[in-house]
This record gives sequence, C-alpha cells and structure tokens, in this order.
Amino acid sequence: MKKYIIIVFMGLLFLGGCSRKEDVIAHVNNRKITVEDFKRRLEGIPEYYMGFIATRGGKRQYLSSMIKEEVLLKKAYELNLDKKQEVVKQLENLKREIMLAAAMDELQKSEITISDQDLRSYYEKNKDKYINPREVKVSHILMSSQNKAEEVLGKIQRGTSFGSMAREESIDTVTAINGGDLGYIARGEMSELAFEEAIFELQRVGQVSDIVKTQFGYHIVKLTGKRRGNKKSFEEAKENIKRILRQQRFDSLIENYRKEYNVRVDYNVLDSIKLSNKDEYKEEENDKEVN
Repeated sequence: MKKYIIIVFMGLLFLGGCSRKEDVIAHVNNRKITVEDFKRRLEGIPEYYMGFIATRGGKRQYLSSMIKEEVLLKKAYELNLDKKQEVVKQLENLKREIMLAAAMDELQKSEITISDQDLRSYYEKNKDKYINPREVKVSHILMSSQNKAEEVLGKIQRGTSFGSMAREESIDTVTAINGGDLGYIARGEMSELAFEEAIFELQRVGQVSDIVKTQFGYHIVKLTGKRRGNKKSFEEAKENIKRILRQQRFDSLIENYRKEYNVRVDYNVLDSIKLSNKDEYKEEENDKEVN
C-alpha cells in the first residue's frame, strides 16, 4: 500500500513538472517567460490589435518583442545602469507618479462615497445646468468668389429656389446634393466664428443671410428649422454629476489632509523666485489681468 502511494505521488510530481515545463515559452538565461507572462502582457491591448496577435505570426512577433525587452533589461543591469544618477532620478519620479495614482485611486474608493440620493439632490438643485443648447437647422451654398456669391444671392432674392442653387452652384459637393443641408447646429460647434454668428442671427425659418466670408470661401445661409434646448434627464446627467461630486469631495479631503499634515506656505519666498525673462513677462501680464 505504501509503495502504491509513493508511485502515485511520484507520478503527480512528474505530471506537475511536465505541465510547468510546458508552461514556459522561452528562456533568457535563468529568466523564464511563461504562458501567464504572455497573457498578462496582453491585458489592455486594443481589441482590433488582438486579432493580429492571435495569429501564429502575431504571437511570434509579440513574443519576440518580450524577449527583446528581457535581453535589453539584462544588459542594462550588467552595465549597472540602474545605479546611474539620471536613471535613479527617473525611477524615483516614476515611483512617485505610481504612488500618487495609487493613492488617488485608493482614496476615491475608500474615503469617498456618493449615493444615488446625493446625485439626485445635486441634479434637482442644478437643473438649469443640464439643458441642451438651442439648435438651428441650416443649409448653405459655398462659392469660391465674391462675384459668384453676389450673383447667386441675387437669383435667390428674385425667387430662385435655394435648394436648386445649392445643387447647381455650391462647391461643397458633400452637402450640395441635399440642397446644402448642414443639419442641426448648436453654438460652439462651428470652427468658423463668422459663420456661426451669421446662422444664429437668422430669426425666421426660411430667412436667407447676406454673404458670409470664411477661410473656405463665400457662403449664403438659409435657416430651415429651430428647436429649443431641452432638459437632460437625471440618467443623462448622472455620470457628469458623479464626476463633479467626486472631485469636490476629493478636494475637500485634500484640504483636511493639508491641515492634518500642518502644511505651511511662505509666499514671500515663492514670489522671490527668479525665473527666465519669459516667465517674468508672463508674471507681469498675469498681474495686469488680476488688477
């Protein structure tokens, strides 16, 4: 019986040894790269890239990059680069960044709790902040010259269809086929301020603008629709409110820690620091803005 147990035990050891051996993909001296190492490195890889890595060639290429890193790391230690002052400083900075990120994450989870009631209460008190902006629907005709724009505007004013003019004359070929339709636009969405101002100055649906010059050319704009800004629902605003409350409570927490750790600041010393002329100029400009 004892002999049978020993045989079974040795068999299990042998099988365990085989599985561990098979688990190793590559060796770099005494460093083993295992299947687990390989899979762990793939965490966070974009989904579209995983399709390539899953192929035979992709896995080999990715493993090759891991081996390259291991080889370089071993060489770096052989050259005592970890003891170089500049490297030590960079490692300290990196450690500091990691610790700061970890501290923020830990405090967010352990010290800051936001209930659904907190979110709803903030929403009820700040409903005016959660209103979608007023939007206008417009069509435009884009031309390359002032003369052409004046000619087209004249035809529209004499009764020619705006849509037909857009299809015939607009150099914006994307919108021309739809009569120049740009869809609904809210303030702040257009890169061209002059164009945005022109469309929001239009009051009546059907009203046509004067010629508007932008970097793209000469526009004529027609207001084709309006819609009022509607309130965002609690569910639509929820994530934004959560971020605001989390930040507010985190700032309050930091303020408490400043008192706990007896933070003191000598602003006279701070103000006495001389930086470059460029920085001094910026300081003067900031002082002017404050005054």
